[in-house]
Amino acid sequence: MLKKLKLTNFRNHKSLEIELKKTNVILGPNGVGKSNILEAVSLLSFCRSYREDNKNNLINWGEDYSRVVADEYELAISVRPKRQFLLKFRGISYKKADFIGLFLAVVFSPETLSIVTDGPKERRRFLDIMISETNPDYLRGLIEYEKVRKQRNGLLEMIRSGRASDKELVFWDKELTKYGQAIVETRGVVVKKINDRLSQIYQKISGGKEEVSVEYKTNTGEDFLANLAKNRTTEIALGRTMYGPHRDDLLFKLNGKEAINFASRGELRSIILALKFFELDFLSDYAASAKKDIQIEGPLLLLDDVFSEFDEKRRSHLFGLIERYQTIITTTDEEYLSEAVLGDCNVINLEGKANG
Repeated sequence: MLKKLKLTNFRNHKSLEIELKKTNVILGPNGVGKSNILEAVSLLSFCRSYREDNKNNLINWGEDYSRVVADEYELAISVRPKRQFLLKFRGISYKKADFIGLFLAVVFSPETLSIVTDGPKERRRFLDIMISETNPDYLRGLIEYEKVRKQRNGLLEMIRSGRASDKELVFWDKELTKYGQAIVETRGVVVKKINDRLSQIYQKISGGKEEVSVEYKTNTGEDFLANLAKNRTTEIALGRTMYGPHRDDLLFKLNGKEAINFASRGELRSIILALKFFELDFLSDYAASAKKDIQIEGPLLLLDDVFSEFDEKRRSHLFGLIERYQTIITTTDEEYLSEAVLGDCNVINLEGKANG
């Protein structure tokens, strides 16, 4: 359980240090930096923001660096003399692929609904982060796949402009297939685990008998390498890689119908809530069974102003999670929180708190 969090030059927080207990409520009006605190903690878990991808925006305006320290975990971002992303645990520097998975966190925010409602990128992002926290080889494969894809895209552009031969694609096709097929297979295994438990979790939330499922959609085909060869002319004409796990998607279904088209707003929220329940269980199972010399921390539950998004019944399920996990909650007021939560929690009021 985390006990202390310190932010330096992180977004609007020039200097902020807070003590943490099992249940923590960060209180204050919009604009004081409540979500920034949760974002800082989440970075220690998966080394990327759940809000945006530009790491430069994580540094306070006019400063050269920002730092997040939580107990023995440390993350620093600097832009001068060159852009660096530094990770440490117990004073020892780590590469990203080795650092991710030492500390686990699950974020639930208004943006979380985008997993179902927005484009494929958000769904791949959710799946990749969850798997990467428990499987460093998968993360390394993702990193290598992206390197190969960029190299291959550059070659496709050169072939299209007559500066290279399509024969040069043979090597890069094999490399793309090697990493891409492993990604597809791992995603498929995890999606099956989601389907094994999602309906049961959803039914506890809804009180009904609905069936919820996730369909994993990939365009790699049965033979990824052959599919690339078959569609080589199309990819050269476009100058980019059109086939592979970077274009995969997840299709959420409620009683066999596409949720985004047929589910109500409340049902969509219940699907997301069920998905986050699964994520917590998935990470908890990993933390309990992982054979590592270092004890894995978490999962920590981060609830970013979500209680106003749910009715009383769904809020009660969130309160149940708070009893099980160390939790940090942000809210503009306390009206949505139960007396049980407020009666035994650490309230951090940011209103009027100096950040300089």
